[in-house]
Amino acid sequence: MAEKTGKANQVIITITVCLLIFFAAVFGATIFFIYKIMPQQKETIVKVMAGNEVKYLLPLGEEILVNLADTNKQRYVRLNFTIVLDSEETQQEVQKRMAQVRDLVISICRTKNSEELRGKEGNDKLRNEILTAINDILPKGKVIDIFFTDFIVT
Repeated sequence: MAEKTGKANQVIITITVCLLIFFAAVFGATIFFIYKIMPQQKETIVKVMAGNEVKYLLPLGEEILVNLADTNKQRYVRLNFTIVLDSEETQQEVQKRMAQVRDLVISICRTKNSEELRGKEGNDKLRNEILTAINDILPKGKVIDIFFTDFIVT
């Protein structure tokens, strides 16, 4: 009887040690993922002096990938941009509305086909539409410009 109790205790200890090792490995992998693989949160706002004027730059964040309205072939646009703002208050408002800004960009891009977006004229037209749409949702302040940092039509 003592032999069975000793074996049962040994099995319980072995299972407990294995579980502890497993959870330690999961914890270590999670910490590694959070600190090494995920991008580090950096200062997203850049204050720029242009002559006498102060401008605030706010990156959009993750790129946007949108299907285009082409009927003959499946096409899409991948874009990312930085928003140029007039004040810190506007920057805070745009940050609060970033989901709405991204939705506006997606909605605008879905109505375009690949031919409309090709070339400088298409690029400028899209820039102006996005700029106007963002300014329309802002209660105060304004977007001065948009700098495309990634723009690929395929």
